Amino acid sequence: MFDQVDRQELTAAIAEAEKGHRGEVRVHLERRCPKKRTPAERAEELFASFGMDRTQEDTAVLLYVAFDDGQCSVHAGSGVRDAGKAGFWRSVATEIERGFSIGEPLAGICAALEQIGEVLREHAPGEDIAGNELPDAVTTS
Repeated sequence: MFDQVDRQELTAAIAEAEKGHRGEVRVHLERRCPKKRTPAERAEELFASFGMDRTQEDTAVLLYVAFDDGQCSVHAGSGVRDAGKAGFWRSVATEIERGFSIGEPLAGICAALEQIGEVLREHAPGEDIAGNELPDAVTTS
């Protein structure tokens, strides 16, 4: 999927996306989306298994990418699910898909993280008094 240098860039992009708001952002990579599940179903499942629904204000966002499939989904907690304009979360996923289509998946994911950070700064502004509730590291399975 990504080498160590790319993972460090993703981790830095996650940390940047988490600045200036009360949200949490996580990226999870898999080779393929499990059979009989859509990327959206898988993202929702992972969101719960990572305890992202238990953040203080339920303002966590999971960016899920099935790398070899070029598929992705974004799952946002109830505290920010309605953030952004209609179709915002789909547009974030489209940014990732665009990166895959031009052979630059890392750039697509980083651009999506920028968008997520911007909308969280707008819809969950303020100091993150709960602290960094989730690790910034990229997870894989």
